[in-house]
Amino acid sequence: MNFPHKTLLATLILALGLLSGACMSEDIGESANGINGRPFFDLFEGKDGQYYFNLTAANYEIVLSSEGYENRTGALAGVLSVLDNAGDKGNYDLREAVNGQYYFVLEAANGQTIGMSELYASKSNATRGISDTVNVTGDYLAFLATRTGARFTVFEGTNGLYYFNLKAANGEIVLASQAYSTESAAMNGTFAVAEAGLKSGNYVIKTAKDGQAYFVLRSANGEVIGTSEMYVSKSNARRGRGDVMALLPNVDIL
Repeated sequence: MNFPHKTLLATLILALGLLSGACMSEDIGESANGINGRPFFDLFEGKDGQYYFNLTAANYEIVLSSEGYENRTGALAGVLSVLDNAGDKGNYDLREAVNGQYYFVLEAANGQTIGMSELYASKSNATRGISDTVNVTGDYLAFLATRTGARFTVFEGTNGLYYFNLKAANGEIVLASQAYSTESAAMNGTFAVAEAGLKSGNYVIKTAKDGQAYFVLRSANGEVIGTSEMYVSKSNARRGRGDVMALLPNVDIL
């Protein structure tokens, strides 16, 4: 079975959960206190400065691990590639290691390796591992398809560029992004909002030509990474800013 991620743009959830430890880790699926009972991706920066991810089953067993990426955007592109390819058994290559154990790699259509398994004692165990990974991917996407609540949604515009919205639990858009050239770059933008949006000094309240008020969120380098809806007054815009700041710590990133 194939699970193309582009059919699930409205349900693909990348939730932010910052964990302690030697490396910065970000749960892609939901906050760290809510991942029991379902699969999730774990995105992290290694001690070598590169970014990696693991696909982890509901029992916390890692079923697939990535190679290193130079930046988080590249790792997010790898996650999307896993979702495109991990549901098809034909995309796995079963191999024997030099020590006689077995493992498998997940390959993209161009033959590039996008994930690798642990070592298994036997070929039959590795074959079952492939089936398990296919099932874990399906379970992950099934969970995402039914997810609700405050979240980021990433989508492709009619111009072929990618955008994201920050939505409250009731579905109201409270922050909208600029355009991005790729889906993974837009997803990386959601992480930038989740980080910068916790500091009130990164918001600038402005007045529109019609006299209404709105605010923009800027990253550390001053780039605008989010624009709010329109408010009838600056005081309402300030309250809206507070609502966004309160929303972000527990938001799902779509």
